[in-house]
Amino acid sequence: MKTGLSAKRKFIVLICLSILALIGKAQTNLALYHSKDQISSPSVNPAFLTDQKKFTFSIFPLSGMSVGYNDQLAVKSMLKDFLAGSLDTAALKSVFNSLIKEDLFFQRFETSLISFGYNSAIGSFNFQINEIEQIRTSLKGNITEFMTKPAIQTVALNQPQVFNADMVHYREYSLGYAREIIKNKLSVGVRAKIYFGKASLVPEVPIEITQKNNSYYFGTSGPIKTSIPVKFVLDKDTIITGATPSKSLSVRNYLFNKQNMGAGIDLGFSYQINSKIELSASVVDLGQINWNSNLNTIKLKGQYEILPKYALPPKSGNNFIAKSDSFLINDGDFNQLFKSKIDSTSSYSTKIPTSFYAGLQYQIDPLLQIGVVDRFIWSKGMSQNSISLTANYAVNKKFTLISGYSSIGKSYYNIPFAVIYNWSGGQSFMGTDNLLLFLMPQKSDYAGISFGTCFYLFRPKVKYKQSEYLPFYKEKKHNTVN
Repeated sequence: MKTGLSAKRKFIVLICLSILALIGKAQTNLALYHSKDQISSPSVNPAFLTDQKKFTFSIFPLSGMSVGYNDQLAVKSMLKDFLAGSLDTAALKSVFNSLIKEDLFFQRFETSLISFGYNSAIGSFNFQINEIEQIRTSLKGNITEFMTKPAIQTVALNQPQVFNADMVHYREYSLGYAREIIKNKLSVGVRAKIYFGKASLVPEVPIEITQKNNSYYFGTSGPIKTSIPVKFVLDKDTIITGATPSKSLSVRNYLFNKQNMGAGIDLGFSYQINSKIELSASVVDLGQINWNSNLNTIKLKGQYEILPKYALPPKSGNNFIAKSDSFLINDGDFNQLFKSKIDSTSSYSTKIPTSFYAGLQYQIDPLLQIGVVDRFIWSKGMSQNSISLTANYAVNKKFTLISGYSSIGKSYYNIPFAVIYNWSGGQSFMGTDNLLLFLMPQKSDYAGISFGTCFYLFRPKVKYKQSEYLPFYKEKKHNTVN
């Protein structure tokens, strides 16, 4: 009979699941970029702080959440298998094959724990605490294309392909400041950030095809640097079969770990070209984290033979092998590629993927504006560009609707849609960068949703009302008679 997982083991599973399935650098805020008075817009351009109310406050869980990832069908399938307790080798292989087909697999989960903003005569201030998990990985290369694409018939020997990936979970403390430099014309902003890392996994593993004694082999050799509070379990063949929580692990120790510290900065501006056109740009997350705790290195040393019936030897004078007519890469035990040695490692640093935004907005009339924004995310070997064209329509003083078109990386079929609701005491919003996810999920590659609420504090009470015949008057109280 199977026994249930311990509390610690469940916590480790949730950490790994978060890192591997629910996260990524696909912020679901492109649709909201041109809504400068919207509560989350200063996170993509600190200059937009000048448009916030005098006192704003939000706290978890109302403060907001943003999640976005591509290859959503594979992720959904993995989560379904995991919750059903049937996440076996075949299911993981299916996910792996799906990831290979993506040029870049990206996910991000972000939640705001607390946010407080204040506008004053000397500028606009904002303090935030955010929890962020993200993963970016690119399995594209000469060897994976040879393995998975029928059109690729040959591959070079002794030319390694490096798997690019970066998985991280961290907490972010930030203080933003913005000021209007030229009245009604130019605003600039800056946000200083302190990072506290919780978990990190950085592969530096090349895979290559080599020849030995007239046989051909896939081989892996290289380190995977980790900062995770677990102990990896190896079987008798030195293949990783799982992980157990470290003795010192607790939810409190994990969430409030302050040993892995880093720093970063955001910069931005907005410039009103004329009464209808505004230009804006920003750079977000220019920084890095230094990892010093729970350090381990997984040193891969695996090898897997390509069966002779599946490979044709190089022709005279070249260094390429070719597929035979019966080529079938799944016929074999790929676990042999993951033979490992676990070793301690020295501290290391990782850069946060940096986002660059550039936007142009045009005010058609007081109720309707259109805008375009381009976002380029820089990350070594895994850079990505996205663009969004949206229209903001103010239905009335309370409701604003946003929709348009977005191209997010290699995902070209996305219809953003968002609703912003304002009332006298605060603001709420909900949006997605891909409405087609709900209308045609089988045809959608990208999934993303954002939502949140903030409150306007210390609002002055309105003692006087306005009418057409009396500009200002104080409403008289009437005693009710029972």
